[in-house]
Amino acid sequence: MSQKSTETEKKRDGIRLSSFYIAAALVFAVLAFFLLRSTYRTSEGFSQTEKATEGYITAQQAASNIQAASDYLTAQSRAFAATGEVSHAENFFEEVNVTRRRDLALDTIRNYMSGTSTISYLSDALKNSNDLQETECYAMRLAGESYGYDLSDLPEELAQEVLEEADLALSAEQQRDKALLMLFDDTYQSYKDEIRRCVSQSVEVLIGEMRQGQEESLRELQRRIRCEEFLIVVMLLAALILIAFNILFVSHPLRSFISRIRADEKLPEKGASELRFLARTYNRTHEQNQQHREQLNYDATHDALTGVFNRSVFEKLRARLSERDNALLIIDLDKFKTINDQYGHDIGDRALCRVASLLQERFRAEDYICRIGGDEFAVIMVHADSSLGNLVKEKIRGINETLKIPQDGLPPLSLSVGVAFGDRGNPTEDIFKDADTALYRTKSVRPGGCEIY
Repeated sequence: MSQKSTETEKKRDGIRLSSFYIAAALVFAVLAFFLLRSTYRTSEGFSQTEKATEGYITAQQAASNIQAASDYLTAQSRAFAATGEVSHAENFFEEVNVTRRRDLALDTIRNYMSGTSTISYLSDALKNSNDLQETECYAMRLAGESYGYDLSDLPEELAQEVLEEADLALSAEQQRDKALLMLFDDTYQSYKDEIRRCVSQSVEVLIGEMRQGQEESLRELQRRIRCEEFLIVVMLLAALILIAFNILFVSHPLRSFISRIRADEKLPEKGASELRFLARTYNRTHEQNQQHREQLNYDATHDALTGVFNRSVFEKLRARLSERDNALLIIDLDKFKTINDQYGHDIGDRALCRVASLLQERFRAEDYICRIGGDEFAVIMVHADSSLGNLVKEKIRGINETLKIPQDGLPPLSLSVGVAFGDRGNPTEDIFKDADTALYRTKSVRPGGCEIY
């Protein structure tokens, strides 16, 4: 951070509580002689508490690192077994051999908590994690075998893993299934649960030790207070000053915060430094929530698979837009059930995505592309009349020509389309019904074509 930005941040921080207490110390200078010894001892107590707190925080972070590293190894081994991407195996062994968060975390805790039960729990967690590592290495080696990797393509540690003869005799698909099962079965999960339990127990012990230290510090502080009761009058004066400070720099800003929060507005950065920090943090969270709301709105109006508008939006557009000024296309992906049955639902989903992508590409930005059923799409063309009939047919013909060409594992595809313009002749009461009638005529007479009502 540059010096200029640092100075700007300091200006935004306002009055810090520590600064206020320094100013108060100048007022209480006449009491320094009487308070020196007690203050010195109290300072020692706070230093010990700070050191203990630092040790607790460090130990807790280290415990979390053991859990995080174990979860990371699990994620990378599962990802390699599922996808066969060597980068996941490389990440796995980089964590084991280079980053070494688990080992470093245990070494850190030994420096602060030597001889305590925390070490015992985390040692158990590390042992279980190491046991899991053996399973994970074997599963990844088995998965690598199923993907047909040459040993030189795999990390050295993985290449050295020896597979059992029975596993070598399995087919590639069976090897991959077994590798995934090893990483997801109950035995594997029981090890994960035991690691979490050990880490959780270690944290509970840390909390208990921290609480005990705090209680001892509190008792010592109470003894200091009893020794200083003769200064009660001065303390009352100090309390009045603190109350005034609290009203000006804490209570008043908090009341302002409450009203702003109720109004769903950003908070003003005012008051003590801590409240200013709180305001900045809240404001960032407020902005993130706004973004989340926008994302939720998007999810509510768009089809999750294809990204085009969903049926709900389509019905609202039909109710809102004038039929006279628009055109409606009802589009069916031909033989979609056959595609699902023959190639699988994954290919079927990709086929729908390709259709949606082509519709968005070939129609205008102001037109509405919607998915209204499993294999059924609709296009609402705004400001379109029957003079555009040939243009619409040409668009559909071009899309079908593109879909005939297999791509990325997809079979040849075709669309059947029914079109109804707002200014059509002999209309019924519903443009959707007329477009559907045209679609039915298309599928009956010439599937893969386009008919205009």
